Amino acid sequence: MSCWRWFGGVLKEAGVEVTPANKEKIDNVIHEFVGKTSKYGHCSADWKKAGKFKTDEKERKKLVQALKKI
Repeated sequence: MSCWRWFGGVLKEAGVEVTPANKEKIDNVIHEFVGKTSKYGHCSADWKKAGKFKTDEKERKKLVQALKKI
């Protein structure tokens, strides 16, 4: 997903390094949390949802936990 730069801090916090082997799994987890508001492989059109991971600690922790399972 081209917008992973927006989630760089979350990926780092989760201890996840993007590799060709896990890229699709990471993309699926992020899309699940942000919502399927745009075509697969593109940034979400709903930036308010994406932004909540910067401001809502509870939601951020949920995403980090989901990413750690990859």
